[in-house]
Amino acid sequence: MQETEKPYRGPAFAASLRHRTFRVFYGGLVLSSFGGNFTQIAISWQMYELTGSALHLGLLGLSRAASLIPFLLVGGMLADAVDRRKLLMFTQAGHLVITAGLLVLTASELISPGIFYIAAIVGSVFTALENPARQAIVPNLVPEADLTNAIALNASQRSVSSIAGPPIAGIILGFLGPVANYSVTVFSFAVMIVILALIRPLRAQESRGRRSVSLQSLAQGFAHVRANPILFVMMLLDFCQNFLGAARALLPIYASDILNAGPQGFGLLSGASAVGSITGGVVMGTLGRVRRAGIGVLIGITIFGVCTVLFAYNTSFVLAYVLIFGEGFGDTVSHVLRSTILQLNVPDELRGRVTSLNQVFVNGGGPLGSFRAGGMAALFGPELAVLSGGVIVLMIVAFVATCVPSVRRYTLESDRPVPAGHQT
Repeated sequence: MQETEKPYRGPAFAASLRHRTFRVFYGGLVLSSFGGNFTQIAISWQMYELTGSALHLGLLGLSRAASLIPFLLVGGMLADAVDRRKLLMFTQAGHLVITAGLLVLTASELISPGIFYIAAIVGSVFTALENPARQAIVPNLVPEADLTNAIALNASQRSVSSIAGPPIAGIILGFLGPVANYSVTVFSFAVMIVILALIRPLRAQESRGRRSVSLQSLAQGFAHVRANPILFVMMLLDFCQNFLGAARALLPIYASDILNAGPQGFGLLSGASAVGSITGGVVMGTLGRVRRAGIGVLIGITIFGVCTVLFAYNTSFVLAYVLIFGEGFGDTVSHVLRSTILQLNVPDELRGRVTSLNQVFVNGGGPLGSFRAGGMAALFGPELAVLSGGVIVLMIVAFVATCVPSVRRYTLESDRPVPAGHQT
């Protein structure tokens, strides 16, 4: 069903929310992410409480990466082959079942580190199948004129829910225990499934059916990235930022042993990143299309790297909150611009596959970075693990700015895909 276009008189940062389909979809994602935070807080805290080991936190990230990376490619092909809305319903149902299992096992006092590893592996399969569709569906929900704004909001939707989610989750965890956390997550996933069943895209998806699920189909996605080098550079920057800037993976250790803040402090610190991310999303949504997108990407990553370096040896809870806020802000600024470059340089029939390649870098970097951070923290302490990552991030930004001029010169002057080998 087509929506009637009306003059928009609301705040610039929320322009894409005038479209009912996207507004309902966005609200559902916020609710689902809000509940998901409760499970993530509970798992991280329970794992550290059961083992007292930074290495186990790192191995939890490695478990996620083991299934996430290969299945992201499958998810990208599925996002081009099947109805993206129905695919999202299926993955949300999978997450619901996993969380319900954790609830029952925790209530029965049968939970163990091994169970968390299994949940991380299986949950990452559903996340991998979900993420390409969740991003690729956005251009089907809004007109092209509002795409950058919609991407900014979509990028920050997890952060919108995470502003209140982790702090509340930490409080509930501290007073009621993890069973209550898992219960909230199960409810939020159930509501999201209902919402997905009700929405209808603004524009029909260009699907090639089963032909999109093949090695040849996947190769077409690789070929498009190879023909547009700016896409590969953006993906590589995203991976480096997520792999090396893994301070958030060690927040349970900082909250428990360095800042002496307990589960409530852990929740507040986790929420600080979300506050920074939504602030970055509001700023980017208000600005709309940023012409010098390449420079903007580098600035966002620089902010992220500087905050990571300063966080490493900090012992003040207030300053830690500010620095994690800065990480979230810089991460979102760079992410929105990278995503805009990606979406405007990929035709709809390839969007799921190219998005899945991007998600390999984005979501693969995070879990692998958690393993790197956890392993280094176990050997050399959490402070050096965080500091080294932040320093290398800044070195990479300096290298790209100096030696890859096509990135800093990249501008958003056209909505059409760039020719192969041409980025400006």
